[in-house]
Amino acid sequence: MRLLEFLKFYLVMLILLFLGMNFFTLSGEQKVLLLLIATLASPTLFRGFLQLRGVRRGDMVLVSYSQNSELGRVFRKELGRALSSGKVGDVIEVELPGRVAKGELKSVGGFVFPPEVSLLYYEEVWTRRREP
Repeated sequence: MRLLEFLKFYLVMLILLFLGMNFFTLSGEQKVLLLLIATLASPTLFRGFLQLRGVRRGDMVLVSYSQNSELGRVFRKELGRALSSGKVGDVIEVELPGRVAKGELKSVGGFVFPPEVSLLYYEEVWTRRREP
């Protein structure tokens, strides 16, 4: 899901690296080595960028909660949309199909998975259907 964001981050990082190389006199091997270091460090830098950014309003989040069923306690996860912004540890509002929930932001996700929110409570939201 976030691979496109990572590619944008990587391209911006490479552009800044090439602009920075113009101010210094480097040999070809040094340029290649610097490019290799930047490429290997980019996933870690992207993870730090996600920590600083947090979750913004409108981002997709993965809501996790437990539910009692006939077989016992079942842990469920479903996709929702963040209605408020926040960082790890903050309580944010999340829109789920048919309800609005509040949950604690547990992680900011990674390259594939969206940020994870642990459900605290939710409210049912009834919508009116338009009559033709």
